[in-house]
Amino acid sequence: MSVSTFAYTAMDTAGKQLRGTLRASDEHEAYGKLSLQGLTPMDVKLVSSGDSRRFGSKVKTQDIVNLTRELAVLVEAKIPLDRGLASIAEQESNPQLAAMLRDIGGMIEAGQPMTEALTKYKKNFGEVYIETIRAAEKSGNLQSVMTLLAEMLEKQVETRQQMIRALSYPVIVICMVFAALSVIVGFVVPKFAKTFQTQGVKLPLATRIVQAVGDSVQGYWWAYLAAIIGTIVTIIMMWKNEKGRVTLELALLRIPYVGEIITSVCVGRFSRVLAISLGSGLDIIESLSVAARSTGRPVFVTESNEMCEKLRSGDRLADLVKKSRYLPPFAQRMLGAGKDSSEVSRTCDIVARHYERQSAHLTKNVNTIVEPIITVGLAAIVLTVALSVFLPMWQMARVSKK
Repeated sequence: MSVSTFAYTAMDTAGKQLRGTLRASDEHEAYGKLSLQGLTPMDVKLVSSGDSRRFGSKVKTQDIVNLTRELAVLVEAKIPLDRGLASIAEQESNPQLAAMLRDIGGMIEAGQPMTEALTKYKKNFGEVYIETIRAAEKSGNLQSVMTLLAEMLEKQVETRQQMIRALSYPVIVICMVFAALSVIVGFVVPKFAKTFQTQGVKLPLATRIVQAVGDSVQGYWWAYLAAIIGTIVTIIMMWKNEKGRVTLELALLRIPYVGEIITSVCVGRFSRVLAISLGSGLDIIESLSVAARSTGRPVFVTESNEMCEKLRSGDRLADLVKKSRYLPPFAQRMLGAGKDSSEVSRTCDIVARHYERQSAHLTKNVNTIVEPIITVGLAAIVLTVALSVFLPMWQMARVSKK
């Protein structure tokens, strides 16, 4: 039996109106669940059926960006969040997001703090988002912090889209070439080689190499397939494992252009979240920890945790950032120049803008780096395959002339 999500409006025993969502198989069961909770149902609406929840739209990062901007407007206009979220949910076309907004609005209306309501959907918002909102609530500058969070999330979405666009063309080209070469090397060249051998032509080295590779692919294709799948699975498992991910990350950082992109994106996000966290009222140690976790880079998180421990011991931030192994020199100088939280917040904003521009520039120019490499590689492969076919033909033509 499929379970659906219903949005309800009900009255408690004290006469207070409550809104929220619940899961039930049908509307009758939803009314029954509300009655068992001691509530008087006033309105129950189907938000998403079991099938739509399973196969429908998911809550994407762009949805969170739009929601954050709308929440900033609600706070600035001093509209109660529960009413504002209910209004946003009514106009939302994504059923899962609408259900989430009604549930959060219902929890806020019931007296829970906003961050406690968001914690239920930590998977959608993320730990950094929730911790920053919690600090902003305490300091009273929720509206400005939400605007900054929305801008940060927008930049993350834009960077991800730029990377996908930049890599899509090289990946498609490499896949098509790999498929074509598999057919040529695995089937075409070996047949040519057998024909030449029957004519008594001595095969040159290039042809023998390509023939050996083709025979190997034909005879042991399952081994090649298992090796490819095994490599992919191993990389995935290492990425999910903390120590394995550190190993992969260190390897990626050593690749010239890739390392620059990873560092720029990481430092830009770190500096942006650090500026937002300090501006929202968190102290330097807690802000540093939150900013490090926002990068998603285990290597950077480990180093930042070491910095936090030394800060608790009385060390100065300026001395610690100068010893950083992963912060670039420009970031070290700027972060070390701040004498208090407000100055560090301003310098972090400068650092964030610098590395966000740099990461965008590097991402846009991926094709200018990848295309020459692909061109040279393809030229070498095509030349080898062509020589493996034409050299024996030339030798056969010479023998026939004699």
